[in-house]
Amino acid sequence: MILNVKGLEKSFDDKAVLKGIDLEVYRGQIVALIGSSGSGKSTLLRTINLLEEISDGQIFLNDEDISDPRVDQDEIRRQVGLVFQAYNLFAHLSILENIT
Repeated sequence: MILNVKGLEKSFDDKAVLKGIDLEVYRGQIVALIGSSGSGKSTLLRTINLLEEISDGQIFLNDEDISDPRVDQDEIRRQVGLVFQAYNLFAHLSILENIT
């Protein structure tokens, strides 16, 4: 298993966006996230890519607990690709870092 999400929860202020999400992805498997606008698809992907902090739960990538705050986020982001539907900038990067 390359990705294992257990009991993932994400809230913005008092609004729960993700509640108890479990997901297993195996090498070679193709997975599609389908849902209506505002259902949490992008939030789930952003938490897996460590662009959003989780409120609760765990995320394992190749058996490493990447929800641990001590994890090397840059190394994880090199392993997890994310393609946005529309052009987006990463708030934590400079303009130059966003385009290179």
